Amino acid sequence: MTKLVERLKRTQDPAARHLLLRTRGAMQYAVRGHVVRRRVARRYLAANAEPKLHIGAGPVRLDGWLNTDLIAGDAYLDLSRSLPFADDTFAFAFGEHVIEHLPERTAVGLMVELRRVLRPGGVLRLTTPDLRKIIALYEDRNAVISRADYARYLDEQTGRPHERAAQILNDYLRLWGHQWVYDEEDLGARLHEAGFTRVQRLEAGHSERRSLQDLERHGGAEWVNRAEAMALEAIR
Repeated sequence: MTKLVERLKRTQDPAARHLLLRTRGAMQYAVRGHVVRRRVARRYLAANAEPKLHIGAGPVRLDGWLNTDLIAGDAYLDLSRSLPFADDTFAFAFGEHVIEHLPERTAVGLMVELRRVLRPGGVLRLTTPDLRKIIALYEDRNAVISRADYARYLDEQTGRPHERAAQILNDYLRLWGHQWVYDEEDLGARLHEAGFTRVQRLEAGHSERRSLQDLERHGGAEWVNRAEAMALEAIR
């Protein structure tokens, strides 16, 4: 079981992770995860009048949130399946750099499920790469960082040189298990289709709601999210 968990942590490609999770050991891991999740979630919901769901948490633990993930997290949660929570459970839901790792149809289904488990008036915040910012990096007109400096950053992240603009664009879209990269129009339309209202674009770290401020941790440096990402908040 321990070896399986370590392999899952090292495997970034969602397709490969999916295959690992179909092994006998993975089935046992999932069953154990379901049992632990029920216990953790029950305890969390009983103790919090304004419950908040953190999906795709990985190693990030947000205080006051139910931190969930397929591998790490306080509670096991497979986002490709129906969410195991009752309707109208959470006041807030948050996911950072997670939906781009899901196949398009899976991500759309997840948005529908997140709306279901949010209370009326509840807010979903999704922070994800912004395709327009990535294209701006390719065209060397990103407002935060030059293409040359970003290429050096990618060199460090991937261990290989990025001497041409096409290498930057292709690696960003294909590496780290990215399945679908959204722009504001695309993600906003999908949130509306899922039944959300009043979709608002914000920058990482910023929100009009205290519970949704300063949540982002991706990349280890604040400039990374400013250069790559957008945050959309949507109200049920």
